[in-house]
Amino acid sequence: MQAKLLKFIFLLLLSLLPVSATALEMNSDIKGSVRNIFSQFAVKLPLSDFGKLPEGLEIIDGKGYRGIRIKQGKLIIRVHTWLEDVGLLETHEKCRKEEEESGAVTKLVASVNGVFYSPRGVLGQVISDAALPRGILQIPGVLSRCFIASLLGAKERQFWYIGETSMKAHELFDPYMRSKAWFNTPTVFDSTIDNLLGGGGWVVRNRKDVHMEAYERQRFRFRKEDQTSRKTVVAQDSDRNLYFLVFENGFNFHMVARTFIKEQIFAQVRDVFFLDGGSSSAI
Repeated sequence: MQAKLLKFIFLLLLSLLPVSATALEMNSDIKGSVRNIFSQFAVKLPLSDFGKLPEGLEIIDGKGYRGIRIKQGKLIIRVHTWLEDVGLLETHEKCRKEEEESGAVTKLVASVNGVFYSPRGVLGQVISDAALPRGILQIPGVLSRCFIASLLGAKERQFWYIGETSMKAHELFDPYMRSKAWFNTPTVFDSTIDNLLGGGGWVVRNRKDVHMEAYERQRFRFRKEDQTSRKTVVAQDSDRNLYFLVFENGFNFHMVARTFIKEQIFAQVRDVFFLDGGSSSAI
């Protein structure tokens, strides 16, 4: 890293890769009951508990949702994968401890659960530190799905994009192949993708409610108990800032889209898509 970049604060975007398929094999009734139980353990801490936040990081708190807004140029996003059978909080604390012990000048300030998965591997693309994570099977599928990506510009500065593609992760390293993917703004295709996380579907695009595309064109299928379960969404505004939000139980995708379109705090938001949700949704 360039010395100028070292003063920036890390935001770590985490993808949870469980080693057991047991939870995926539950029937709908059991899964719904377990999800309701886990949701009752979720703790929404008072805003005062967070103290002074680093420059460029802001907590967004509303009725039924909470998350963070991060300013482009002030923080860094990084995709982190792990295979151990531990959750987000344990991994977050482990990363912070390793960071402190190494004497790194960067500081981990937030972590978000992310990617869809199956017993076989990740349902989507994953790029971390400009490489494919080892030991992770990626299954992007043939249908075009959404992604969040960072590209490195001059002086190692990250530029953030939301997009859509059905391409495999290794194909996205090729600038000519990458030009076939859709990005939400014209981008420099000879830049390096240093981090990318794929797999979700659309909620809002260009400030219009397009959540039905996730069902009709992108062909996401949700069980009845999943329709209004917790949701993790990624959004980007016209200033290229990113939002990572968790919506609590009770919100369907139409309600999520309406929140972004109607509420003043999201007046600048242009594009929104969802990541994996349910009881593991957390920041």
